[in-house]
Amino acid sequence: MKKLSLIVAALLLGSAFAVPARAAEMSEKEKALANPYPNDYGPETLPDDVIKAYPANVQAGYKKLLSKTGGCAQCHSSARPLNSRFVELEGKEDAAQDSAIAKLKKEKPELFKDNTVWQIETKVWSRYVKRMMNKPGCNLQKADAKSIYEFLSYDSAHRKLGANAVKWAEHRKSLVEKLKAEKPARYKELLEAKDL
Repeated sequence: MKKLSLIVAALLLGSAFAVPARAAEMSEKEKALANPYPNDYGPETLPDDVIKAYPANVQAGYKKLLSKTGGCAQCHSSARPLNSRFVELEGKEDAAQDSAIAKLKKEKPELFKDNTVWQIETKVWSRYVKRMMNKPGCNLQKADAKSIYEFLSYDSAHRKLGANAVKWAEHRKSLVEKLKAEKPARYKELLEAKDL
């Protein structure tokens, strides 16, 4: 009987610790739903032909991003990162990215005129993935975060620039307009914060 009491007590104690972690996770998701970004009005997946054209490690990062248990979708819709204005150019070192950005500014200055379409920065995805990992209830492991980062960085440089730039600009502008029409107060808040 004493052994049974100990087992029941251990189970109850274990569940007491699990509930706050789950509540924190849910509160992050609830916050995300209550405070939408234009990104949230876009698709939650990418077309198969786009993903199949990516390298294997980038495809693996995409699958991690979509995971509801260990990826971005545990705290918000996968649409949020997939439709984000953030662009990180290729290059592992800051200096390489800085140089690529400087070159792009000279060659394509129009990409830097509308921050609601493109926000091109050095290590922007690296910063955001780390920030998301530190949110309460986030179960993102370091290896998975690295994989997601590799996807986001590669995808942003390939799907939002070059031959895809015009199509991307139309897509982003339509998302901003949807937010403006459906949630005008949130649109105004983000516009004033320069966070559209």
